[in-house]
Amino acid sequence: MLKVNCLKKNYFPSVFILLLSLGVLTGFYGCEPSERESITFFGGKIKNPKGKYIYLSKENKVIDSARLDDHNKFAFELDSVKEGLYVFNHGPEFQYLYLQPTDSVLMYLNTWDFDESLIFSGKGSAKNNFLINLYLQQEKNEKNFKGNYRLDEQEFSDLIDTGIQKQLDLYDIFVNDLENPPSPQFEKLAKTGIYFPFYFMKEYYPYNHMWMMKSKEFPELSDDFYAYRDQLNLNDPDLIDYEIYVVYVRTYLKHLAHKKKYIDPEDNNVELHFMKEVNEKITVPRLKDRLLAGSAWSSLSNEHMSPEQHLAVQSFFFETCQNEEIKSEFKISLEQKSKLKSGQKLPELIVVDSRGNEVKVNQVSRDNNTVIYFWPNDLMQIEIVNEKLDKLQKKYPDVKFIGIERTKEHKEWTAFLETKKLSADTQFKISKDSECYSWFEGDMARSIIVNKDGNVLNSYLFFTDKYFDMHLADLKKR
Repeated sequence: MLKVNCLKKNYFPSVFILLLSLGVLTGFYGCEPSERESITFFGGKIKNPKGKYIYLSKENKVIDSARLDDHNKFAFELDSVKEGLYVFNHGPEFQYLYLQPTDSVLMYLNTWDFDESLIFSGKGSAKNNFLINLYLQQEKNEKNFKGNYRLDEQEFSDLIDTGIQKQLDLYDIFVNDLENPPSPQFEKLAKTGIYFPFYFMKEYYPYNHMWMMKSKEFPELSDDFYAYRDQLNLNDPDLIDYEIYVVYVRTYLKHLAHKKKYIDPEDNNVELHFMKEVNEKITVPRLKDRLLAGSAWSSLSNEHMSPEQHLAVQSFFFETCQNEEIKSEFKISLEQKSKLKSGQKLPELIVVDSRGNEVKVNQVSRDNNTVIYFWPNDLMQIEIVNEKLDKLQKKYPDVKFIGIERTKEHKEWTAFLETKKLSADTQFKISKDSECYSWFEGDMARSIIVNKDGNVLNSYLFFTDKYFDMHLADLKKR
């Protein structure tokens, strides 16, 4: 965990301040005083840019874009800003930004070390520096916490409470240094970022404890262990675009669904149990549909479910999901899975390499156990896939991993390969003119597992699936 004196300071390099004062801010502060009072400003400079634009989004929709100038500076002048959480992205990377009306936030970013290099300055910067440091601290917490699941209930709870208190102490220091107290909305966001990652660990505790202790018995836990649940709001519209919040809600409901399976092993349709928990406990339509859709797509990857269980999940999904666009996409996924079934030979799949040459995936994968994965569009999912890919390649050196891009233009795609330091020998792009394109089109991190004989073992497995490792371990045994 970062110490207090290691937090990023609220300053910019002096040269950068000069550039901003002479360039980016000139137009902004050239406005009439009455105009400046109503404008929210977000600007800065990007070192080693990976594109020409910065995009600003809210509620998963791009609301504005800014082009980098010749000095790699950018500026947004936003009118009628609603206080809350925004997302800015540049190239394949993204991060959160908290804005209030009339804020004037400056940012410095080096894309070679995206999150760690972020520094904010100006009016409204303190909130954003706190959030980025909180994010980095929680990343370290997760990595350092893995060995603690073997502890007993009380020891584990004590460790969680200690971790939360350390974060709260940092928050108190942050608040005491402010000229004005943070708004209730920001305080709620900050407290969510402090508490929920630790609550996430508590939801996973019984399952990870069973695994580490090599036990088949679901641990008996006291009522106090999950006492915090009574205080939670699972339907807060201010938080449904904050990934930390959504991850916790999903994990909590998954916990309840899995527990039903442990209580009654005969009733083991976990995806259906999860959907029923969502339907019962989640009332915000956008969050509800998102969770239902995730479970429906996850069921496509589950080769252990019976046809009757699959039909039960699909029927419940179409009855309860209210988003017609999501339902339409799921229908396409069902059709895609029906075209490529487990046990079949991988069809001849023609793609294009980074030099524009046509390549047959079947030849690249020949005589190799292979994972063919398709890059998603969602920025967070891209990061998860890239990080997981690196780990899997090291863990399974005998498995060939072939990445396929479906949506990016050629120039953007090759820039993406360079940014992510991906080998051009195993990265390809499928053309929309391809005969098989409709079999694989979409924007999710779908993958296909093929054995060395060219037979499909799983035709619709998500690369981000928690149990992906189990499929690869099974592949090695065959």
